[in-house]
Amino acid sequence: MRPQSWRERSRRALAGALVLGASVSGASGMPVFRHALERWQASDYEIVVFHRGAPDDDAQRLIDQLRAAPARNYANIDVKPIDVSGRMDAAMEDLWTCQTNPAPPWVVVRAPNTSADASPVWSGPLTETLVGAVLDSPARRKIAEGLLRGMSAVWVLLECGDAARDEAAVDTLAGELHRLEKKLALPPPPAAAGLRSPLPLRVAFGLVRVTRNDPAEEFFATTLQHGKALYTARPVAFPVFGRGRMLGGLVGREIAPDEIEQACSSIVAACAAEAKDQNPGRDLLLAANWSSIFDPAAGQLGGAPTTKAVPVGGTPSSTSSASTPSHSGSQTNRKAGVLIAGAILFVASVAAWRLRARSE
Repeated sequence: MRPQSWRERSRRALAGALVLGASVSGASGMPVFRHALERWQASDYEIVVFHRGAPDDDAQRLIDQLRAAPARNYANIDVKPIDVSGRMDAAMEDLWTCQTNPAPPWVVVRAPNTSADASPVWSGPLTETLVGAVLDSPARRKIAEGLLRGMSAVWVLLECGDAARDEAAVDTLAGELHRLEKKLALPPPPAAAGLRSPLPLRVAFGLVRVTRNDPAEEFFATTLQHGKALYTARPVAFPVFGRGRMLGGLVGREIAPDEIEQACSSIVAACAAEAKDQNPGRDLLLAANWSSIFDPAAGQLGGAPTTKAVPVGGTPSSTSSASTPSHSGSQTNRKAGVLIAGAILFVASVAAWRLRARSE
């Protein structure tokens, strides 16, 4: 039986949100994506490096490289070297013993805010290649570029390898994102004091394709699937906004116009729940200087085309990003009802994405 679609699962959540409409009428006019970009710090991935005794010179160099990455590369990671020959706390000992044939130095990568018994997103030997893959990949650079230029969201398409299915998903996504850039309007603008970055406030979407068997994207593809090989026979599309906040993926036939529009609408709507932990989604591991959005020069860069960008209405190649001119949405005379409707939509979307997370 086909899994119930996000739209179908969200109907009851939307009905409940309508009842709450009056209570959210005072929400800020800041769109979700902009509030997230300016105010939601990306949570750290835990990088545990198990070693036995003192690491040799090569291992220590790689450990030092990882530990320097938050300051040098702006990566959202927290590195924890653990000596398995010494005394470990219960959580680390359990993590070590559940590894399959580990040979120190051994790396385990855990997603933010996961329980102690949750499966890691990655595990394997400490190598130069692994360190590079953890910190960077072409697709993640393009995602960060788009978000740093003020895009509402960058959609990531994890391809399945079936050319017909992948290209059909690209055509649907590209066409819908192009249409929604023109259709969706921003909520009434917040007070000038609400915006902290000079980036233009606009509705704009990007698209990045990731090939599952691309060695450069192996680590990223694994983290997209939370360490599990999910939906290998179908493409999956993930919207990413803010500082790398990713919502649940649309799988196969769920990559449809109404599903895409509902996801984009929830990201563009007024932010009703300002705390990150009150919103759905999880953070990706990205190396990006998010503070650069507050530089006065950011306003001049916001509308510039992204490096090697392909128009969203075109046919982007694998691991390429896309952008088009945005809809400004600065319609100061728009009625306050739009704000209320946007907040209601976001509350409904929060519940819908949480239902999706539970079902996955």
